[in-house]
Amino acid sequence: MPEHRGLELPPRTRLTPQRRAVLDVVADHPGAFTALDIFERARRKHRGLGLATTYRTIELLRRTGYARPLSTRDGPAYVRCAPGHHHHLVCLTCGGVEDTKLCAAPSAAELRRRHGFSPETHEVGIYGTCRNCA
Repeated sequence: MPEHRGLELPPRTRLTPQRRAVLDVVADHPGAFTALDIFERARRKHRGLGLATTYRTIELLRRTGYARPLSTRDGPAYVRCAPGHHHHLVCLTCGGVEDTKLCAAPSAAELRRRHGFSPETHEVGIYGTCRNCA
C-alpha cells in the first residue's frame, strides 16, 4: 500500500502531487473537516488540484479507515482517524472530535440471535458538549 505521512492508500494507488497535497492537509487537520475545507487549503500548495481529486482522495481514506464521515450542524464532514474499531465524541459547541473505544452496539452474535442479521461493521457518533466547552 502506498503510504504518505501515516495515511495508507489502497494498493496500486498512484501518489500524484495533487493527492500528496490533499493527504498533507488531511494529516495536519485537527478535528472535523469538509472536502471543501481540504480542497481550499490543499490548493494553496498545489494550484492544479481539482475538487474531484479531493473528493476521490478523501473517499480512498474512508475506504481504508483513515477517515470517517460525521454529521455536523454545518452538514456532512469527515474526521481523520486510525483504522480499527472506535467511535467519535463530537462537540456541538467547538466542533472538536475525540476517539473513544467505548461501544454500546450489540455484538454480532446478539444481532444474529435476535434478528437473524449478520453485521459487517457499524459507526457510532456521539454528539454533545466536550469538557472544555461545558
